[in-house]
Amino acid sequence: MKKKYGAAKRTVKFGKMLLLLHAFLLVLAACSSGGGAQSTNNEQKGASAGNNEAVETIKVWLPPFSTGDVSDETFWRKQLDKFEKTHHAKVELEIIPWSNYEERYLTAISSENGPDVGYMYMEMLSDYIKLGTLEPLDDYFTQEEKDNYIYWDKGTVAGKQYTVPIIVGNVSVLYANMDILRKSGFTEPPKTWDDLVAYAKKIQQDSPEVYAFVQEWGEPSITGLNHSFYPYLWQAGGELFNKEGTELTLDSPEALKAIKFLNDLKHTYKIIPDAATSLTTQDLKSLLPEGKAAMAIMGTSLSADLDKAGLNWDYTTSLTQKQGGTFAAADSLVMLRTAKNKELAAELIKFLTSPEVMEAYHQVIYSAPPISKNEKYYDNAKFEKLYTKDSQLFHTLTPIDGSSKIYDALYKNLQLMILGQLTPEEVQKDTAQYAKSIYNR
Repeated sequence: MKKKYGAAKRTVKFGKMLLLLHAFLLVLAACSSGGGAQSTNNEQKGASAGNNEAVETIKVWLPPFSTGDVSDETFWRKQLDKFEKTHHAKVELEIIPWSNYEERYLTAISSENGPDVGYMYMEMLSDYIKLGTLEPLDDYFTQEEKDNYIYWDKGTVAGKQYTVPIIVGNVSVLYANMDILRKSGFTEPPKTWDDLVAYAKKIQQDSPEVYAFVQEWGEPSITGLNHSFYPYLWQAGGELFNKEGTELTLDSPEALKAIKFLNDLKHTYKIIPDAATSLTTQDLKSLLPEGKAAMAIMGTSLSADLDKAGLNWDYTTSLTQKQGGTFAAADSLVMLRTAKNKELAAELIKFLTSPEVMEAYHQVIYSAPPISKNEKYYDNAKFEKLYTKDSQLFHTLTPIDGSSKIYDALYKNLQLMILGQLTPEEVQKDTAQYAKSIYNR
């Protein structure tokens, strides 16, 4: 039973860190009242005006996405060198590992060592906005600049523009190695839940040397839910939260159907292998190109690796049960309220999301659709239908107070179910009860 409450322990720790951070910010705000921040800015401007050699330093945190020959560090350093020359600034770049991503932000911000500009995914935003750590961006962009961003509206939270979406897309699709599927007599990827089960059983018989269908239940980050659970939830007709964002709706019959299906994939049909509990997202990104897995749900960015490996692959945008539905990312750049030169921070956000930088990024590091109207399309040609005809199936995660703690609890409980330590009903009940404690209900 001790393991069952591991999620709760971790999330309580997370909550305490948030409370400490909140207290710190209140003190910081009190100390900076009366024009202190303005005085600091004026001093910096005066120093720059009086010394032509003065170089302002700005700090940016970005996550790792590269799986190719060019590292994230190498790519961004080359791009940022251009920004430094044109803005007479020094950019301190840090690539933050996914494994402790949120913890790094909490620890650094609470000690006033966070970045000026950072990358956040949707699950993170609500808590940081509530704590007042993010700077609204509305006044730093012209209307023309706003209009050029395709997904500008997805950065609006609680009526203010807190983010600029930078990675939008990377839709979770079901990839299939068609050479393995054809060996079992299948000419196209599965379309429904029943198809997935039938395909996997047949492949297990005909190609026992490969994983018929694999998931990443050893992934330390809650982003593993993007591939391993959310699609089933939406396909069953369920939702994570109500429309008002005030209540978890995971205790619905539709949600239980999705949880039970996942449980059946592991324990009834034995399609998800035992190895899945030690596999991470990065492991799956190797297994598919190497031909060691027949099917897996992963983001569209993986297609570049599959093509590079010469794999004969196809995909299904979304399996269907009651309906279709799958995850689409809407990750963004934010400006921290503690940024000393907010105008420079805004210029850095504009630079990082500019067509010149994004076109290079989508070709070299991470395949994704354009984020601005004047950016060229460099995503995989196979996904044209995905964005033109299937976009109604895309779901993003809505920023909601306490959501990251609830996602963490849900993920840990699902992991325990995959390990055989919780039933679907216990997963649903335990997570719902924890969510109610978050909302004081």
